[in-house]
Amino acid sequence: MDDRTSTPPSATKVRSCTDPLMLCDLREGGLDKLGHIIEEILWVGSNYAIYRTKKGVYVHFSDDEEQAEEQRQRFIKVCPEICELRYLTPQIRSAGPLISRWKNSDGSSLYDHNIAQAIMLVMERDVETGRKIAQQALKMAVDRVTNDNTIRYVRTSIIAWLSIIGLGAVALLVVQFVWPTSPEPLHYLVAGIAGATGAMLSIATRLQSFRLKPCNQSDMNKWMSVIRIGTGIIAGLVLLLLAQAILSELIKKLFDSPASLETAAALGFVAGFAERLVPNVARWTSGQLEPSGTPSQAVRAEEMRRG
Repeated sequence: MDDRTSTPPSATKVRSCTDPLMLCDLREGGLDKLGHIIEEILWVGSNYAIYRTKKGVYVHFSDDEEQAEEQRQRFIKVCPEICELRYLTPQIRSAGPLISRWKNSDGSSLYDHNIAQAIMLVMERDVETGRKIAQQALKMAVDRVTNDNTIRYVRTSIIAWLSIIGLGAVALLVVQFVWPTSPEPLHYLVAGIAGATGAMLSIATRLQSFRLKPCNQSDMNKWMSVIRIGTGIIAGLVLLLLAQAILSELIKKLFDSPASLETAAALGFVAGFAERLVPNVARWTSGQLEPSGTPSQAVRAEEMRRG
């Protein structure tokens, strides 16, 4: 069987960015001027073409140099949004199971078609409408990436919390076996587990206000979520120690009662949940302005404030 047609001839040769490429040479499976494989041609105009590669959606300008220069000047008006959309859409694509139906069977997404539509309108001299579509598409992409970042943060928190619960259960069994007559170790273990649970509930109850936008995303955020669970454990233990030192008589009566473990759990849970007060106060004192998701959104917001 002859399989020479399985790879387009234009894809077997690496194209230099200085080599001329005419509009009529663009074809699916071939190489564009940057050397990217063209996956789909989304739109063809009289003197331009819009196509999609693995790197994102691009436009091939007119073969006429004067028309191409005029098209580039119009394209500059939406270039910031298009560049950031090209950066964000691969992040959505790589989210895996979190986003199982984000694209069509041909590999294209809503964002790709929005980019193509915005570029088409700009090429057809409707710059303002194309710019609005690009801005709205960027807002949608920022919201999507923000939601995914938040889910990843919460997922890491849940894994850390479940790990603490499992280790705490094993520790409770060991303590009951080693010190069957001493209730104090049980109190501290229960307070620590309850503190981690309170911290987890604190994270869950503030999801609406907790937003990891693209400019705030970092792999260190996963460690921050684990640290918050660890802070809940420490807060539960510290509050229990403080309660024993300050309210010794009352706490002693409570710990001598049949509900001593419930008392330790309640103190630990309150301490773990209360750790959210510190970031809330910091946010309030730093102002109520929400940071923009990307640099171009910040620039556009500044333009709106000035104009």
